[in-house]
Amino acid sequence: MFGKNKNAILYTYLIVKVRKYKDQQPYFSLYSTPAIADETKARDTVEKLNSLAELESIDGWQEEYYCQGMTL
Repeated sequence: MFGKNKNAILYTYLIVKVRKYKDQQPYFSLYSTPAIADETKARDTVEKLNSLAELESIDGWQEEYYCQGMTL
């Protein structure tokens, strides 16, 4: 972002956490490390977080993670 080429296009991938309690509206937030520059690492991280969320499920709560690309 602070390089010499001011017209460069930058890519980053946000990790979004979605929590939902039973039939209520979902809550959206960013994961504690909200962005990863490499797409494959971001998708791998989301897969691991989703598998952990399945193991650590709390009564009535659903939790999922998503990877969303962003261009600057």
